[in-house]
Amino acid sequence: MARYVRRDGLLLRVGSKEWRWWLAHRLLLEGKVQKTTHRERFLVASFANTLVGITEDPRGSNSGQKVKQIQSATGAYNAPWCVSTVQYIWKHTIGTTWAMDTAGAYELEAYARAHNGVTPKPWVGASVVYHLGDGHAGTIVRVNRNGTFYAVEGNYGDAVARVYRDPHTVPCTFILRPELR
Repeated sequence: MARYVRRDGLLLRVGSKEWRWWLAHRLLLEGKVQKTTHRERFLVASFANTLVGITEDPRGSNSGQKVKQIQSATGAYNAPWCVSTVQYIWKHTIGTTWAMDTAGAYELEAYARAHNGVTPKPWVGASVVYHLGDGHAGTIVRVNRNGTFYAVEGNYGDAVARVYRDPHTVPCTFILRPELR
């Protein structure tokens, strides 16, 4: 029988990736150690990586227990959840969502432009909005020397996945919240 604990408003299964992440970062989360902007960006990326593998249940439904937990960051249940994943990551690492809890990619980008949140290049811990169809978003977890990057993206193939991206072939906007600069 799985054992669960409640930490910082989250219900975590003991031994899960999320629980291990919380355990490793508990002093930072509890305010017992001072965080720096550089560390905070890597904290965002580290937490994002713990979400990889979450899937919709059933597939194609924009739903499921863990997906609904992610969607709780924006309240956009049973809807595309890529931006909800970005907001969920921010909520659990920085402490707040952004852009009035939007779940829309282009709304997130517009808010970032209006609030000094757009940056010209990818940064670990930054978010990215892709200009594809109705928009898509992710959180950058690794940047390569040639400017390509890996992003953790919710609602990618009905799951949270780590995806390789080349900004020279996919039009995108990079978002770095002022708290992460």
